Amino acid sequence: MSTPDLVVVGLDGSTGSDHALRWALAYARRHDALLRVVSASGHAPDVGALAETTVSADARRHAESEQTEQLARWGVTHDPVIESALVLHGDAADVLVSEARHAVLLVVGSRGHGRLREAMVGSVAQGCIHRAPCPVVVLPAHVPGAHAAPRS
Repeated sequence: MSTPDLVVVGLDGSTGSDHALRWALAYARRHDALLRVVSASGHAPDVGALAETTVSADARRHAESEQTEQLARWGVTHDPVIESALVLHGDAADVLVSEARHAVLLVVGSRGHGRLREAMVGSVAQGCIHRAPCPVVVLPAHVPGAHAAPRS
């Protein structure tokens, strides 16, 4: 029996990542793949070692809470298609690219913030597109008909 393919999806609590999760779940189910859900707690500002530890711990708790709420909102907290749900410290694009090293696909949402170039895709998505070791699917924040929860 062969090992199922792995799909990585990035979550950050945004509408774009909701769309990415929904799309990645459907893809994983259709292709008998496993889904790794990844959130990044981000880098702490340069405030000194003790303060950075506190900021990092707060950022991690916030990212864990967002991820848990997002998975619960879609009713997939204990879905067997989900191989793991991780919250890792670091820059979001760096974390996602690293976790995608054994994946067949990386799925991210786009907020559409930032400069004109980034308005179409987003800075995290740009970083993933340019550095990921696998194909990257970017779901925009505004997907027609994507607001309803997925069917079971």
